[in-house]
Amino acid sequence: MGERGRAGSNETTRVVLPPGDGERREPACVVVVAGAQLGHEAAIGELPLLIGRADDCGLVLADSSVSRRHCSVSRVAGGHVVEDLGSTNGCFVNGEPVVRAPLRDGDRLRIGHYELKFFGEGSAEAKYHRELLNQAVFDALTAFYNRRQSREMLEHAFDRGRRETSARVHLMILDLDHFKPVNDRHGHLAGDRVLSGFAELVRGLLPPDCVAGRLGGEEFVVFTVQQSDEAFRALAEDIRVALEGATLPIDQGEVRLTVSIGIAVQEPEMRLAADLLRTADGALYQAKQGGRNRVVVA
Repeated sequence: MGERGRAGSNETTRVVLPPGDGERREPACVVVVAGAQLGHEAAIGELPLLIGRADDCGLVLADSSVSRRHCSVSRVAGGHVVEDLGSTNGCFVNGEPVVRAPLRDGDRLRIGHYELKFFGEGSAEAKYHRELLNQAVFDALTAFYNRRQSREMLEHAFDRGRRETSARVHLMILDLDHFKPVNDRHGHLAGDRVLSGFAELVRGLLPPDCVAGRLGGEEFVVFTVQQSDEAFRALAEDIRVALEGATLPIDQGEVRLTVSIGIAVQEPEMRLAADLLRTADGALYQAKQGGRNRVVVA
């Protein structure tokens, strides 16, 4: 889609290029563009897309500012409409409160503390917007969430855990052992390949309910609200053992490394997500002091 503003006017000319022969048109979708779940996307098919806090919604926005079933986006003749489902805080399209309203490509929806953007079927802008979101959300080297986004998601999960005891956050901090000598001996490009290889190894072991982020350097975080103490500890051990037995390729050969892991679980006396991180970091310190290549639970 090309856009060209007319001189002396606020009007905008939109030129929509038809898809080429055999090219599949992308379905309509909504994308979170502001809020803890930045970048989350939900396609809109033949059935209405439910948006809300309830786990059975098509797009779950787990925040107290969002009603359990806040609104729906439906496909109708000639396009799509959004409908408020009796939410507490209302539904807004481009800043205006609505009960039921048509949606146009690029419209913004405000739902509680979240802002979403609607892309119509075959929107040429959607691909460009996804790329911008990817750059804002993900670490380019490892494809994990970047530090800023993973911290924001952790704070969001922690707040939920304070409201719901069944949703306590389990968190681990992972730190590669003796990583600096890899950079010193083989160079930073080799170090980057090692970090990328480690991230790929971890990604292959993570269940869908876990969030993985890069805190910086060779330090990573993984957390979830859906696993038991035993299962989360077992996951950490699986990662440790897998890396211990793996070789990570670099341009001039391969290297072997181990990882130290500190685990903490959200407790009622913790007031901030930073308290949980601090506790896990203390457990990580014990793992390092205890000889590295081990998992310590706070």
